[in-house]
Amino acid sequence: MLYMDVNNISKSIGSLKILDSISFKLYKGDKVGLIGKNGVGKSTLCKIIIGETSKDNGNISLLGKVGYLPQSIKTREDIKAEDFIGKIYDYNYLMDLLTKLNLKDLMKQNISTLSGGERTKLCFAKTMAEKPDVLLLDEPTNQLDWESMSVIEDYINKFNGAVLIISHDRFFLDRTVSQIYELENMKVNLYRGNYSFYASQKRIEKEKVLLEYEEYMKKKRALEEAARKQMERSNKYNNISVNDFQRHKASKIAKRSKAIISRLENMEEKEKPFKPKEVNIKLDQRIEKTSNVLIRATNISKSFDRLIFKDISFTIEKESRIALLGRNGSGKSTLLKTIMGKETFQGDLSISPSLKIGYLSQGLENLEADSTVIDEMKKVHSDETYIRTILGAMLFRNDDVYKNIEILSFGEKVRVAFSKLIIEDNCLLILDEPTNFLDIPTSEAIEEALLSYKGAILFVSHDRFLVKKLAKEIWELESKKLIKYLSGYDYYLRKKDETESSAEKNVKEEILALEMRLSHISFKLLSCSETDKKILESEYFKIAEKLRNLK
Repeated sequence: MLYMDVNNISKSIGSLKILDSISFKLYKGDKVGLIGKNGVGKSTLCKIIIGETSKDNGNISLLGKVGYLPQSIKTREDIKAEDFIGKIYDYNYLMDLLTKLNLKDLMKQNISTLSGGERTKLCFAKTMAEKPDVLLLDEPTNQLDWESMSVIEDYINKFNGAVLIISHDRFFLDRTVSQIYELENMKVNLYRGNYSFYASQKRIEKEKVLLEYEEYMKKKRALEEAARKQMERSNKYNNISVNDFQRHKASKIAKRSKAIISRLENMEEKEKPFKPKEVNIKLDQRIEKTSNVLIRATNISKSFDRLIFKDISFTIEKESRIALLGRNGSGKSTLLKTIMGKETFQGDLSISPSLKIGYLSQGLENLEADSTVIDEMKKVHSDETYIRTILGAMLFRNDDVYKNIEILSFGEKVRVAFSKLIIEDNCLLILDEPTNFLDIPTSEAIEEALLSYKGAILFVSHDRFLVKKLAKEIWELESKKLIKYLSGYDYYLRKKDETESSAEKNVKEEILALEMRLSHISFKLLSCSETDKKILESEYFKIAEKLRNLK
């Protein structure tokens, strides 16, 4: 069943053409990943499909109900989560999804108190409960904890309509889609397979095109050299010709040269394969003369209308590489803001006086929407030549530097924010989801830059690649406490598995004990007095309820 027909869609913003004659169809059961570099028009295409942005040419036929999860969720901050959801026909379906996403207990809270990940999950739950035929999901895993990603993966895989997902999360795409649409050079290219299949095919295509071009150039240079040599021989005989034989020989050689030139002219010309510019980042490696301990926190607590974390203590040292993990709403971003002095708190926080901290917030609040790219950079450095060099490495060239921040894609905004970090010469980087909304090549470039950086790093990320490559310590906010794992990601996973296995064993033992107690009560109920019966029945129902919860 056809749900969506996108036909010859074109779109320009000012003089810049974004999309050119884009066409594709979505049928029931299709699971498609839409990928491409930042700024190529992926989100713009989604907004055109739902009617939020106008198109220049083409038409779109929607033959089913569309559910849309935007990249940035905009809603009133002063309304409760339950009011944002509104009235849903399938209430049981909604409650089940809210429970799995750990949102059920937050429905009475104001939207303003929810984390970015909780807002994303809330919007996803609302979208799914409205029972769409088509799902348009724009970066659905950004800001999500890994447990929530797994839940969303499961719902997408069981969804029987059509799905179009914009995502840079390679794990997520491999688990959810069976087709890839690549948006490149204003066109859509189809690959039938998941992301890993696409990456493999793309690599083979590039190698094939490059090989064909090299063979073409090799053959062309050989023919040019042969033509040159024949022409030189012809000219030599012409210069020394004193009789008809030598003149005839010169004429024959010249004909050979012309034949070679004719072959050259008739060769199918091959253009040099296009190699897109890649982000090139290098963070300043100068180590400031700071104390070994950069930050020391003792018994830090934080509450809003609920307790976020209580009595947590930690130390950040000069060469720390710390990944801060935890469920959505556990307080990861709040803890980073607390360190940066953007949140009030209880407890003691000591920061080295000479410490320079570079902070990348999840919402990029340090970028002013009406400022241009270059003016934003001038807030932290006055040398325009140096600024343009850094921006060029971040793929902002020529008139790009005069674009207003508000018209940039979210990924481009992250590149601007990261450019500011590069020239600030910091000793400690505090990064909240640094690879959010970035295309895969840019994420990899940032990974490499952070790996070579010699200062300290404290970062929050859902990007499993980044955490595994960068973190030397894992901190996890859980049950309002900070648990420290003093090694990398693999060590953390191993310890978590051991803890969960132990907890699972304890639960099984508790279930067995409760079942035995129920059996004992059932036996006693057969021959007890009326007074004892009421007491035993009350205990029976309490144990039965506890068993249900454990199971």
